[in-house]
Amino acid sequence: MRARGHKMVIACQPGSRILQEAEAVGLPTNPMRIRKGLDVAGVAHCLRAIRAHRIDLVHTHSSPDAWSCGVAARLAGVRVVRSRHLSTPVKQTWSTRIVYGKLADRVITSGQAIRDHLIDIDALQAERIISIPAGIDVQRFAPVVDARAARRELGYTDIDYVVGIVAVLRSWKGHAHLIDAVHRLCTEGVPARLLIVGAGPQEDTLKRHIKELAMDNRVLMAGYRSDVPRLISAMDLAVLPSTQNEATSQALPQALAMKVPVIATAVGGLPEVVIAQQTGLLIPPADTEALYQAIRWAHFHRAEMTEMAEHGHAHVHANFTFEKMVDQTEAVYRDLLANQHQSV
Repeated sequence: MRARGHKMVIACQPGSRILQEAEAVGLPTNPMRIRKGLDVAGVAHCLRAIRAHRIDLVHTHSSPDAWSCGVAARLAGVRVVRSRHLSTPVKQTWSTRIVYGKLADRVITSGQAIRDHLIDIDALQAERIISIPAGIDVQRFAPVVDARAARRELGYTDIDYVVGIVAVLRSWKGHAHLIDAVHRLCTEGVPARLLIVGAGPQEDTLKRHIKELAMDNRVLMAGYRSDVPRLISAMDLAVLPSTQNEATSQALPQALAMKVPVIATAVGGLPEVVIAQQTGLLIPPADTEALYQAIRWAHFHRAEMTEMAEHGHAHVHANFTFEKMVDQTEAVYRDLLANQHQSV
């Protein structure tokens, strides 16, 4: 957005990672403490920030800022966009109707499945809700001709079948199911290795689970990494076995952009990226047996998986690029600002 001539200010919690990242690349920031619910102090902080930076439009992303910054924006007479990133059902309460129906001029959902839910289940106005899937940088996530260097650095041999996951370590991401599925493959003599990329609250729980299965020499927990493309390039297969909450994901399009075959669960917006038997394999959520069978099939049918990854690569370039996401988001902003004085 800044490269397109817009002034962007990141309003976020003091000490947060997004604050550190924004400051590192020279983006203007406005640290402010925002609490859950309608926080009067938070509203005042947001109102001062809007006036100090001469903000024309506020884009909120979670419940606390949707309330405080949404109310502040209304008081300041500026437009509001609200994003919905998770497929978790929105509670049908008076507060939901205010946040999504009154405070927000437009709602951007991370995929069509979330948009459909807000319209069909929560009865929100269809014309106010726009699906814009999360986009990825296809320059950064590009096919790697020779991934052997990355595999060697991670301790993998040419015969190892590396199954990987890039995700925050949360219970609903399905890491435990994936560990169990890979463990079963290993007991059958398949040279499977599991590469887990990411950090999060389930780290200790997953480490205990790995130890209980005596999988220490088969599972590498790489933690939070900034070199995600290099790690994906070392994978033979990327898996996202989430059990709930998912939008369209970024991890799956990243893998497909690098032509790495994928398996995902039929949850939320994931089927928008992984079209069954076309761009990858799609399985039921929370089903370790189905996950095991899918990984086993992928291992023994690499040519078919490679063909699906090729289709997935084209699918990502057509629908899930960072440029397309920014184009569509900017169009929403421009439309709202062009009709600043019309009621919505």
